[in-house]
Amino acid sequence: MKRRWSLLLLLCLLLTGCSAEASGGQLISAAEGSESYSEALLPFLHGYALRDGEDTLYAEISQGNAVACFDVQAVPAMTRGVGRYWYPHVSATVVLAVDRTRTDAVITGWNSLRESGIPVGMSSFSVVRNMLAIGAISYGLNPKEPTKGDALDFLEQLCQNGGFELDGSDAPILICLDYEAAAWNRSGGTYEIIVPVEGTLTYRMGLLSDTPLTLEPGLDDALLSAGLSLAGGERPPDFPADYRSARVLGEEEYDRFLAITGDSSRDLRRQVFHARLYTTADMREHILSALLIVAAVLLWKGTVSHRMIRRDIRRVAGALGWLMVGWLLLRLFKYQLPQEGALCRMCWYGYYLFQLALPVALLYLTVILDRPEGEKRLHRPLWPPLVVYALSVLLVMTNDFHQMVFRFTPGGNWVSDYHYGPGYWIIMAFSLLFLISALWNLLRKGRRSPGRRGSILPLLFCAGLLVYLAAYIKRVPLAWESDLTVNVCILSVLFFETVLHGGLIPVNIQYQRLFASAPISLTLLDGDGRAVLSSSGARPISRSVWQRLRTDIHQPLLRDRDTQFHAVPIRGGMAVWQEDLSQLNQLRKEIQDVQIRLEAANALLREEGEVKKRLLAAETNRALFEQLDQDMERRITSLAHLIETLPEAEHPRNLTAYITLCLCHIKRRMNLLFLARQGESLPGDELGMYMDELAELGRYGGLRTLLRCGQIGALEIRSAALCYDFAFESMSWTLREEASPLMGYLEIEGTQLVFRFLPGGDPGRWRFSRELMAAVSALGGEIVCKDLDDAYGICLTVPLGGESCG
Repeated sequence: MKRRWSLLLLLCLLLTGCSAEASGGQLISAAEGSESYSEALLPFLHGYALRDGEDTLYAEISQGNAVACFDVQAVPAMTRGVGRYWYPHVSATVVLAVDRTRTDAVITGWNSLRESGIPVGMSSFSVVRNMLAIGAISYGLNPKEPTKGDALDFLEQLCQNGGFELDGSDAPILICLDYEAAAWNRSGGTYEIIVPVEGTLTYRMGLLSDTPLTLEPGLDDALLSAGLSLAGGERPPDFPADYRSARVLGEEEYDRFLAITGDSSRDLRRQVFHARLYTTADMREHILSALLIVAAVLLWKGTVSHRMIRRDIRRVAGALGWLMVGWLLLRLFKYQLPQEGALCRMCWYGYYLFQLALPVALLYLTVILDRPEGEKRLHRPLWPPLVVYALSVLLVMTNDFHQMVFRFTPGGNWVSDYHYGPGYWIIMAFSLLFLISALWNLLRKGRRSPGRRGSILPLLFCAGLLVYLAAYIKRVPLAWESDLTVNVCILSVLFFETVLHGGLIPVNIQYQRLFASAPISLTLLDGDGRAVLSSSGARPISRSVWQRLRTDIHQPLLRDRDTQFHAVPIRGGMAVWQEDLSQLNQLRKEIQDVQIRLEAANALLREEGEVKKRLLAAETNRALFEQLDQDMERRITSLAHLIETLPEAEHPRNLTAYITLCLCHIKRRMNLLFLARQGESLPGDELGMYMDELAELGRYGGLRTLLRCGQIGALEIRSAALCYDFAFESMSWTLREEASPLMGYLEIEGTQLVFRFLPGGDPGRWRFSRELMAAVSALGGEIVCKDLDDAYGICLTVPLGGESCG
């Protein structure tokens, strides 16, 4: 089954190849210097006809043609999906060709050129040839890490020492391909072909196609007979014998080669010859600059259209913008064409279709400035300028027949090697006459403008434009190496913009609609106090009012209670708007009424606040005393009972001491209660003083007590009160049970407050009050009795920050 599919696929390929041959493909020589290869190849490629390339390599291949090109063109194209079949046949090595009739200098390679001081040239200035040379020099100077900078520095040094030029076929030393030098020798040249000892590159030339190609036998012999080296290494006898320093790029090196040699033409112009520093230097920059300037011109055209007062002037300004855009687009199209073709030359002639129309359109604009809009007949007809323009364009477009405008050799390099004929000077003289007439009209009609200094900038830009055109015609390097189309368009836009800003052409088309629909009462007055434009709701301004405003224009003028005038100076007069104060006065009256009502309401609110404040103070005091009564009721009741039983007590001294101890406890508890209401804390030293006071009173009842406090800082009131109650109840029990002595120690352990007592008796019969036990539980603490073998201990443990634990 697989074999059947393979046979079917082979049959399809054969049918495809046959159909391509039957259809009659084209053999395109896309690489410079490949004409001899293409001519030698053509007899062996049945069904193909040789012709010059009319489009890019990619476009030619997509049309089914076979293209003769170098491997540095073919392999990257195939990786990007352009072309499927690559047939390399010929090798081409970048070498040095030394004319021994003109120099006997010892030349061995690249570095020897630095020292010789002999002019060096390249046999061509095409983009592909520049890439081949730059790549060979880069890999020759630094085989391991080749860079474009090394090659450019090398060529710049050659240019400074003995001279270096592109397309310098007359130089004693040429950088060329080996088969070119061999062909020159066969034609009578005396060139020594030198393969640089530092290293160079050998490129392969072949066919790239989208369809498989069938070549007749005997192609290798034909190529050798044509003076071409084979891709396999076999060379004609007149080639150098030693090619060991030449290397061939590997499959993985083509991307690096393209990265090194990209933009070679631009870099040669700027870094080697120091030309094209202020203008575009290669095709990409030509295209991008044209698109950028077109976008800028269109944007400027849109802004101008919104600033023009009259529609007819707006249409002429739009026509000027479209003329510049058309000129730039035609320039962009011209750069996509082969320079040798007639179509490219016709595009060059087409430049003058737009260039010569610019002064005529400007002249027409200046003629219609002083006539009412809509008037069909002109005071001075423009038929003569239009006729001259038509004849000038016709003369330029037919230059190939008479060469009265541009003189050049049709088969030569007419792009740069041309001269101006008498017809060119006649055309330029008429264009200059139209431009001067337009300027004269603008200045004459704008002489009454208040801003006369605004005419200086247009004259400067116009003078700059004329100076630039004269320098370009005389081929001054700075102007000749720039882009005429781009610079003329930029200077024209700047000239027209300064004309608008100078007031030589009226702008701001929205004035009438603005004043017709303006919600404010606005009036424009001229220098004599006459109204020029006025909104529909504005009252007429008398001359007396105008004179008072002019006396002090920065101060508002009150006409009556409800109307006020404001004025600002403008060019040629003033702008006055009338402010209606009636609504403002009504609003001010309403604000005053509201202010009176608010003041009365504020007085009531203040009185209400004072009453509520007194009530709140009374309620706070009542709540405080209720809390005091509730907290001390039990203690006062117990104390009263003890005082009643004092006369009948067996030991009145001890009972008196206990009563005193209770009174002290009640006093201090009230103090702690007030501190808690104020939100304050209790210092540890003050708590120790309270406990020492209890111990001192206990000594009157025979209680021997020793209380100590460790390093304790400020305590929360609830924790301090709990420790104080615990000390009081412990000392009260000791007095009642005669369990003296009593030792206590209060300290902080980690995150807990620990209060330990060591009594002189068994604490098993101790009974603390329910209030104390509830307070300890509320704070998350506990009271523990411990048997210490020969003694007993009582320990109160409370977490620090007792206020946040309850």
